[in-house]
Amino acid sequence: MRKAAVLCVVMFAMGAAVVRAQGQSQQAPVIQINVTRTIQAVNYMAKGSTKIDFRGTALMPQATGQAKIEAKNGAVSINANFENLSGPEQFGAAYLTYVLWAITPEGRVNNLGQLSLEGSRSRVQVTTRLQTFGLIVTAEPYYAVSFPSDDVIL
Repeated sequence: MRKAAVLCVVMFAMGAAVVRAQGQSQQAPVIQINVTRTIQAVNYMAKGSTKIDFRGTALMPQATGQAKIEAKNGAVSINANFENLSGPEQFGAAYLTYVLWAITPEGRVNNLGQLSLEGSRSRVQVTTRLQTFGLIVTAEPYYAVSFPSDDVIL
């Protein structure tokens, strides 16, 4: 099995709040959360079935997930389950959903699909023609985005 590391650096910054009192302005401190995560890109066509675990990032540390990945007839099927998810709106009013992404060792991204929340859980079943990739989940404004946001949660 051929493995390659893919580095996913995510920066999440919340804007500074400006407080005005008696004609003077004071700037509150900026809160910045930096998430650095290295994921393994695995050649799934070389194996019949692989199980992987997802761990939450600093943006959602309680989140977990598992995926079963199988190579079948030239395609790779992914059956993933996620738990302890909270709503994407916590990252801002513009965020409405979560998206599962495949990232190749060359850095190309492929939107695999939207996670539909059922309470704090979600499951997704998708296929891809990619052979070697790593998986991440991001918060997004809508499901059909072309590139992942900086808000990586798993």
